Amino acid sequence: MAEHDPKIVAFLCTWCSYAGADLAGTGRNQYPPNIRVIRVPCSGRINPLYIIKALLEGADGVMVSGCHPGDCHYLVGNYYARRRFTVLKKLLTTTGIDPDRVHFTWVSASEGVRFADVIKEITGKVKNSVSNQQKQPINLSNSDKRQKNKFNNHELFLSQEKELIKLCKNLLDDNIVNTIIGYRNNDETWFNSPYIIRTSEEADKLVWNNKCIPALSGYLHERIGKTAIVAKPCDARAVVNLIRENQLNRDDVYIIGMLCDGMADEKGYIVPGCADCQIHVPPVYDIFIDKPQSEDNNFCESRQPDDINDSETLSNNSTNNENPKYQSNNDFSFERFKQEIDKCILCYSCRQACYGCYCNTCFMERGETDWQTSSPGIGAKMLYHLGRVMHLAGRCVECGSCENACASGVDVRYLIKEVTGFIEETYDYQAGMDFETEAAMLSYKPDDPEIGFLGGDQYE
Repeated sequence: MAEHDPKIVAFLCTWCSYAGADLAGTGRNQYPPNIRVIRVPCSGRINPLYIIKALLEGADGVMVSGCHPGDCHYLVGNYYARRRFTVLKKLLTTTGIDPDRVHFTWVSASEGVRFADVIKEITGKVKNSVSNQQKQPINLSNSDKRQKNKFNNHELFLSQEKELIKLCKNLLDDNIVNTIIGYRNNDETWFNSPYIIRTSEEADKLVWNNKCIPALSGYLHERIGKTAIVAKPCDARAVVNLIRENQLNRDDVYIIGMLCDGMADEKGYIVPGCADCQIHVPPVYDIFIDKPQSEDNNFCESRQPDDINDSETLSNNSTNNENPKYQSNNDFSFERFKQEIDKCILCYSCRQACYGCYCNTCFMERGETDWQTSSPGIGAKMLYHLGRVMHLAGRCVECGSCENACASGVDVRYLIKEVTGFIEETYDYQAGMDFETEAAMLSYKPDDPEIGFLGGDQYE
């Protein structure tokens, strides 16, 4: 059988790497003819979706090359690209795709010889990868990992609910807020439903217990006037992110922080997201409803936004963390990823439930016709889920809403968890913890590690 001749898509920066390829040609530096070059203005303009789609469309490998850090024609484009590519390669390796199929490197306009050597090295790695695709053992069963909810103190919930109702009535009567978003009982489902109130009389229907599962931050969009939100820690983090992303105005949001040790499903098991959560106190709030400290249950702690000490709230949260550092303990394989994707019917419930998916037109629907196939191909489903993970990289607040909303039982949240943990460990960043810290994927440091790059550090 003839040896497979791999096809490699190469995204080359027009100012450096593309010019380096020209120099290699004029200098007669020979290299394998396996690359198909796509010329781009800057490595910082390469959407990760381009790389993902190239692999899904049949490319054996993908190469991205730009100016050396510090030499970018647009000054900092490759600095932003470096973080994006590092996280993308982590995501691809988590899905079971061989890391030797995707390569990032730097080649300047004067490095014709280096360009030829890089192509030779990458072609060899891709060729070996295609013929010897690594396979990891599949571990799909997670039923034994589910935990009974430990936070079933009925009296505590009633005390918090009583204080919440009292507080909400005062906020409305004193015209501090116009609207309050909370929860109410729903006789048709086992979990509580979002509840929007505008009068103090309606506040009597508010509830607080371990069935308050739906995320509420998405209901803050397009509200008129000041709105209060009953915020679990993940909801508060989502609000912080939305404010940081200019989707909300801080002065229009009043955060009622709630102590939360996790929500439960109809069988009493902790729901996805809560089982892994180590943050039980909202990192930012205007007023906080804690455990009762005295018999009269006056346990609201009120703070104005300007008085919030982020370092103090972060310190308080760290005392609740049993495992402050993220640790990956999963086995990853392409077979596992494919089996999960096979379940997906591309209904977009996870997108609709996610606080971070607020675009009017999703990337999956741009340029698409109104007539859609009833049986989407697995490639389209992979593109959607991988693209969505990259969109949520550095933004996910680990609420588990995507998995809670999925009617098909698709578990691709393990991808987001792995990427989120990698960002926390590599860039020391957790999404939505304060208003001051720059988002990891919207910032850079000149000495950022080049993990997964050609010749750089490798993933553990």
